[in-house]
Amino acid sequence: MTTATSRPLRVLHRSYGGDNAKPRPEYYSKLLALAALLRAADALDVAPELVFINDGHMPDERLRVMERFGEVVPVRRGGSDTNSYREMLADENARTGEPDDLLWLAEDDYLYVPDALRQLVAGAAALPGADYFTLYGSRAVDVERSGRRPAIRPEPAAEGTGKYVEVGDVAWYRAASTTSTFGITRRALSDDVRLLRHFALTGGAWDSATCKAIQGFAPFSGQRLRRDFLPFGEVPPARWPKSIVRGALRVASIPVSMRRPQRRRALLGSDPELILHMEAPDDPPRRLSARTQKIDWAAVAAETAEWANDHGIPVVIPSGRPRG
Repeated sequence: MTTATSRPLRVLHRSYGGDNAKPRPEYYSKLLALAALLRAADALDVAPELVFINDGHMPDERLRVMERFGEVVPVRRGGSDTNSYREMLADENARTGEPDDLLWLAEDDYLYVPDALRQLVAGAAALPGADYFTLYGSRAVDVERSGRRPAIRPEPAAEGTGKYVEVGDVAWYRAASTTSTFGITRRALSDDVRLLRHFALTGGAWDSATCKAIQGFAPFSGQRLRRDFLPFGEVPPARWPKSIVRGALRVASIPVSMRRPQRRRALLGSDPELILHMEAPDDPPRRLSARTQKIDWAAVAAETAEWANDHGIPVVIPSGRPRG
């Protein structure tokens, strides 16, 4: 078993005070997600630094928990996921620290298995040349077949890749993409902050485009760009200017993603997935590895609620929806 690095993990948890209308699992709540993160932090050998970056009015129940466990930082220019994300990156990049410091950038609607962050720290310690990590996602890159565009393997996660590194109970493989919840070294943040902040402005699935860009892949297809600049048959006239501006931002992003081989990053994914994005099942369903399919997320939610209540965090999972 690889031992954890002695340097503490720094967790930046971005949270929006409200919620949206996305379909969610029965057990979902933002208070549950917060408790799951804290439970995973509690399992680390070295206590992490916890920073809660809050956009908008935070319900008292969640705010009290945040104030008890870490530093609370209000977003100065909020109102959108893009704004809070870009502000977080700029502020964190302005801090001093060691190049190998590991940061975990977290959104507020994920469920964690208890040892998720411990496995992240162990993986980063065992793979010192890696700069980006994801605990969610199942698409694997076929490095040998990839050119300017990534070739995706048909098998999920580490299955069939033939190239992965086992660290403890996790197989780390070359992942294609993830969301804006991921791990990054301070070295990579310093080098890539301009790219990361720019791609957040490109609209649509900007997190997926970001993952392509850091790996040196083309972030947008020619067909996608043509649709941005020639939206006339697809969107109402009132939305034409927005589409064209989005296309201009995407074109401007292409030189940023043209990286020399030595500057291309590897995004390493965990098999099994160690966190769950608490949204309704994907349609069509994502292909999950055998390791991930073994996880009973409803049981993880129930166990997290039990842990939370033992630690004075009032998470309730009745037969219906929980609070939070």
